[in-house]
Amino acid sequence: MYETVLADLRARGYTVTRGEDAGEPPALATGGDAPAGLGDAPLAVEPVGPDPTELVERAAHGARHDRAVLYVAAPDDAGAVREVIAEPRFVASARDGLRVFHHVPDRIRLPDDSYAAVRATPPTPRYGESARASADRVLAWREEPGDGGESRLVLEANRRVVATLGSVDSLTCLDSTDAFPYRYARRDGSFRVRKGDREVGRFPGVAAMREGGYMPVPVPLVPEHHLRWGTPAMGLAVAGEGGVRYESV
Repeated sequence: MYETVLADLRARGYTVTRGEDAGEPPALATGGDAPAGLGDAPLAVEPVGPDPTELVERAAHGARHDRAVLYVAAPDDAGAVREVIAEPRFVASARDGLRVFHHVPDRIRLPDDSYAAVRATPPTPRYGESARASADRVLAWREEPGDGGESRLVLEANRRVVATLGSVDSLTCLDSTDAFPYRYARRDGSFRVRKGDREVGRFPGVAAMREGGYMPVPVPLVPEHHLRWGTPAMGLAVAGEGGVRYESV
């Protein structure tokens, strides 16, 4: 599928250079007839799945290097990729300008080098789903109206508010362990959960901690925290039996 897209770009007059650096796109296309209104910038040709973190990081890399980004998706993944990169870009949903965020794999680290946690009922895992993905279905980061026109950042567990931060930018400058009801750290081979100064649980691993009802708090994917160089022109290529279909997004 990816090679089919590269061959089609060459037929459009592009020079395609294969990347060797792990940090670079697998291929860079320059100088051809741009599909999907992508303009004259070099194209970072990125094979992707529907993971929001991967998609926003590839967009950030393209913007940083003055490239447009052409995502290449399998037909079965195209719909999910399209949802992530459609307006409003890289968020799960938005209503009245207030966003619900995807999660990134990182967990929220607190000033004392412990990690934030909340109490929540573990969900029933879906077939083939990882424990982390299962737990993330319980937790939701969203914005709500705040004072002075700035939106607050709210964390829900099982649709119940468990933590509130003053703004999305509060994530980058946490100065207290009190922002979240629980915290955990690994000590002497076990994961210890604390509430204030009191230890409330001790577990052999994070999976056991989740089973005990204590969920690590994921970092929300706030697009502007990733896209500091702006948002590049983006397109989607899907290769099928009828050839390659390009979409402007």
